[in-house]
Amino acid sequence: MSLPRKLLSIVLYQDVLCAWSYLAEGRLSPLREELSHLVAFHTRPFALRPREKRPSPRELESWSKEILRARQEPDGSALSTALWEEGDPPCSSVPALAALEAARLQGGVARQHLSRKMRKAALEQGVNVSRTDVVLELASQLGFDMNRFTAAFFSPETHRLILEEHKLAATRGIKGVPTLVLGGRWMLAGLRRTAEYREHILSCLAKSASRPDGLTDRTVH
Repeated sequence: MSLPRKLLSIVLYQDVLCAWSYLAEGRLSPLREELSHLVAFHTRPFALRPREKRPSPRELESWSKEILRARQEPDGSALSTALWEEGDPPCSSVPALAALEAARLQGGVARQHLSRKMRKAALEQGVNVSRTDVVLELASQLGFDMNRFTAAFFSPETHRLILEEHKLAATRGIKGVPTLVLGGRWMLAGLRRTAEYREHILSCLAKSASRPDGLTDRTVH
């Protein structure tokens, strides 16, 4: 009798304010369903703006340039620089990421739904999704249990989790987003095409199946 195959864990580090993470989420979305019998996708926060500080003019220009670059991608045409150019830029990405962690308590795919809604609001419509009123409005639109959601969102522990996750990821070699960690062994940094993501995932599945338990390596691409 053969034992059921263990699913390959795939961890995506992302920031909801990042245009490249926006594109990566979209490109990985079809693979979540296609490879659901082989892999388990997980999303973890990596705050690009961990400190609460209004961005300087140079930082605003840098964030806008990144969006303009991402907009050149075939699937980036909906991206807008309005978030960083219309007077109400996010001071930190921690509140937005805390909202996504709080959404996990809603069960099912609630986090995915909120993440998609926040990405569109921030990077297509220029809405500051780190504002408390915006977070609560988006969560309410999705029909969340607001008592549970607000308790988790406002909890200092949730915000501490985001900062601790950032430190832990940095010690593991995460320097930016989007970054995939496959099977706890292999790292794939930067935006890739869907076909390339699929190729790397299938390659890691094959390597994982052929290596004895306990023997690990790590490849950074």
